[in-house]
Amino acid sequence: PGNMTKLHAEASLRAQRHSGDQDGELENRRRLIRWGPYDGSDKACPSATKIRSFRTAPEIGSRFAVTIAIMGDLGQFPHSEETLERLLHSKSEVDAAILAGDLAYTGRDHRRWDTFFDFLDDYMAFETIPLHVCPGNHDIDKQEMSDELFLAYENRFRMPRIRPPQLDLYDGPLGDLNMDQPPYPLPYEFGNAYYSWQYGGAYFIMVSAYSSMEPASTQRRWINKELQRANRKRKLFPWLVVVIHTPLYNTFGKHLKDKQILAAKEHLEPLFVEEKVNFVFSGHIHAYLRTHPVANGELDEKAPVHITVGAGGRACEAPFREREPEDFVAARDATMYGFGMFRIHNATVAEWDWIQTATADDDRDYNELVGSDEKLPAGPQEDRVFVRNQYYL
Repeated sequence: PGNMTKLHAEASLRAQRHSGDQDGELENRRRLIRWGPYDGSDKACPSATKIRSFRTAPEIGSRFAVTIAIMGDLGQFPHSEETLERLLHSKSEVDAAILAGDLAYTGRDHRRWDTFFDFLDDYMAFETIPLHVCPGNHDIDKQEMSDELFLAYENRFRMPRIRPPQLDLYDGPLGDLNMDQPPYPLPYEFGNAYYSWQYGGAYFIMVSAYSSMEPASTQRRWINKELQRANRKRKLFPWLVVVIHTPLYNTFGKHLKDKQILAAKEHLEPLFVEEKVNFVFSGHIHAYLRTHPVANGELDEKAPVHITVGAGGRACEAPFREREPEDFVAARDATMYGFGMFRIHNATVAEWDWIQTATADDDRDYNELVGSDEKLPAGPQEDRVFVRNQYYL
């Protein structure tokens, strides 16, 4: 592990030394330390004969109680290591895990997918825990002179498919694609783009924010039918959960006009409310947010709770949009990295526990405000709540 990382770093440093850019060399070293890619060269490679195993889901109807670890925007950075190190401490209680997009942060360098899996090998949280993923903007992976999309994401994972992927070519201009503001929609259907799975008392629907969500689109028609199907099975799976990379609710000053977010708000939120989804988990914004139950911007005890878990490892920094939190905000923070535990106790009670793993870079212990130097207090040291199933209210 780590050989490709070293080659990449050394080549970059040699180029800067050749040009005499000593300041650039120092900055590049700092960047590599802070932002990766992951270098596991000091750790032994796992044995090629090692046998790995995991527990399959309990028999349908046999038990509701399960624990799901949920994180977003993990990457392969020092804070990513802290996240998985903390998850390892809880591995025995976790039944399955979700990574809500932006998996490896390859920067269009496919060798970084290799180092990402080196990272997962060295921090063996997923050695026994089944992992489910949904696509993020940094998983699009369009190469500069190519029109292919999502190749690594689709080929390196195998989620519970509805049917094989329909992955067409990008029809825009060649050259770099702005991964922070990618076009919408992209030609990606089925495969790992969107699918559903069940575990214990929960029915999970994984959504692609980068496939079309328009009313007549393939994905939205599938989501509509899948939500109805889940509700017909509500006695077996009383908790209905959606995972989508882009959050529908946002208290931060980033990604306010993303086309994917606007499309999800317009075309998917009404379905989530109508079909009594309990939770919507997202990443994308590198911070933490938990809302009160909210529908179309209005508090409603029967509506979904939206939780952003984008502080898994990548650059925890997102200023608040407003000094005072919006009415829908229950908890918000951009000073701590972490992940969450979603625990289902029975058909009517679930628990959410946000687990902090590290402070923001440079030990920043305050939140920031858009357009201001004002330092706002850090969020709660812990955020642990019990939720009554909105379906039964």
